[in-house]
Amino acid sequence: MRGAAGDEATSAQEDDRKRIFQSIADFKGYFQNAIAVRRKERCDDLISSLVQAEEDNQMLSSDEVLSMVVSFNLAGNETTTNLMGNTMLALFDHPEQLAKVQANPSLIPNLLEEVLRYDAPVHLLFRRATQSVNIAGTAIPEGAIVLPMFASANRDERKFSDPDHFDITHNTEGHLGFGAGVHLCLGAPLARLETRLGLEELLPWFGELSRPEGAVERLNSFVVRGPKTLPLSFRA
Repeated sequence: MRGAAGDEATSAQEDDRKRIFQSIADFKGYFQNAIAVRRKERCDDLISSLVQAEEDNQMLSSDEVLSMVVSFNLAGNETTTNLMGNTMLALFDHPEQLAKVQANPSLIPNLLEEVLRYDAPVHLLFRRATQSVNIAGTAIPEGAIVLPMFASANRDERKFSDPDHFDITHNTEGHLGFGAGVHLCLGAPLARLETRLGLEELLPWFGELSRPEGAVERLNSFVVRGPKTLPLSFRA
């Protein structure tokens, strides 16, 4: 029999599930309403552009527009925000690397690629096997759902020297922070640009910033990785 503690934990998990499903429903409902409004009255925004998009005289369905809007919102916001947060954390945790990039700001692009290798904002994705395959002695049947952890590949010592060490001068060629091949992230150039511009603005202020001691609370997610909050102190 479960004790009181077990019952409380189960109840808390059920409450979390209800809250998550309600949040998803609210999120979708907000954009469904926005799409319906744009079908009646176009605006100068992304949703209006998707609503009026045509290919061979076929309009995108409301479900297709919704899927794209949700993908753009999540992939174009959450990931870049957490890339910046992980970059800030890495620099505070490795002051010698911060000193390198402060002395030579042209290393900012190298810094971003190393963060994408070392602590990317997304570490895994769900995939469905389109055919049966055997990988490293493990049989994966057609139709199986798998979770490729490309963050693990980014720490592969056969590919990267001293992979568990954060070093902005690392050779990061071939990292999978944005995927690869036909699955390469379409927003990768924009994410790199946004984060680079943000760091160029923040870098001169790093000497006046400090992070309180202690562990940083991470997002409660097994897909997106980043700090939930990142309190900083500013020395005037």
